[in-house]
Amino acid sequence: SAFVAANFAGPPPRGLPPLPPIAKLSPRVIRVLGQNPSAFTLQGTNTYLVGTGKTRWLIDTGEGKRAYAPLLRRAMKAHGVEGLEGVLLTHWHGDHVGGLASVRAMFPDVAVVAHKRVRRDKGEKALGEGGNEDPRAARTYADVADGAVFRATGATIRAMRTPGHSEDHVVFVLEEEGAMFAGDCVLNGNTATFECLTEYSASLERMERELRAAVDEGNDGDDGDGGDGKAGDGDDGGEITPTDGNNASVIPRGRLYPSHGEVIRDGVKKLAEYRKHRSWRENIFMDELRDGWRRDPRSGGMTAAELCDVVYSRQVSWLVLKTACAHITSQHLAKMTEEGRVVREERGLWG
Repeated sequence: SAFVAANFAGPPPRGLPPLPPIAKLSPRVIRVLGQNPSAFTLQGTNTYLVGTGKTRWLIDTGEGKRAYAPLLRRAMKAHGVEGLEGVLLTHWHGDHVGGLASVRAMFPDVAVVAHKRVRRDKGEKALGEGGNEDPRAARTYADVADGAVFRATGATIRAMRTPGHSEDHVVFVLEEEGAMFAGDCVLNGNTATFECLTEYSASLERMERELRAAVDEGNDGDDGDGGDGKAGDGDDGGEITPTDGNNASVIPRGRLYPSHGEVIRDGVKKLAEYRKHRSWRENIFMDELRDGWRRDPRSGGMTAAELCDVVYSRQVSWLVLKTACAHITSQHLAKMTEEGRVVREERGLWG
């Protein structure tokens, strides 16, 4: 959770590159860091101002750190942004929606609408349904349909449903760049967690197909940058940093803008790596279960906690082991059970 990440997770993993608090990543994308670095959120939650005009879309809002709203205001002022078209939320997790109230407080005279796939069964309310007409009401959102399009000057943003990391997860395709705001489906610096591995795997495949098609379209002659193909337009005392995340001047199609970590230049390659990693990890789980059976066939198998410890304990901190890794292990076991590759016994053993 955002509370655990903020208070107990510890610093980001070693070796991650520092990210400037504000960075212009392309002619139409500005990243503003959520000021919440941790072992779970890496350098912090990336939020994005998208468009080229005086009003732009904001994708995600961080977790509500006090330093975030002033930073967002500074980024907007530096780039001539006077207001928001609205807020697009990738999913319900606190490090993505927690800053919504502080963002709205920046515009007291305007009802800033937050768009998100609504989880009605979890108590969230859809704007316009059942008399819900106040966009500022708690847990009230304009529902996002698969394929919905959001426009601002210089930007066409298309929603694509990608459940798995969370049931309501949505990524946003930036049509002009053939790029994708990947939310928490893909991180740059770690692997992602997920609520349902089967759905998550299908979402990765869908994202890869989408980006591959965007790259192929670009190979037909459209570089998608809508301008001179340069990543930045100068800086502001070192706070506004022109970069595309890989020290290249041309904006390539097929990029991923993740919610955590630096820009991913080759999104198709990264998505293929993610899918390969999940298969590799599954094979490790199977090998450890087989080895455990050979060592002690009388045990009847291993518990999920035992399997998690064997696979992850030397790689991560205790907190990450008992939270994220434990959940990943359980999800892999559930998937392998569905496929008939392992059997779960009533006493909590897998084999």
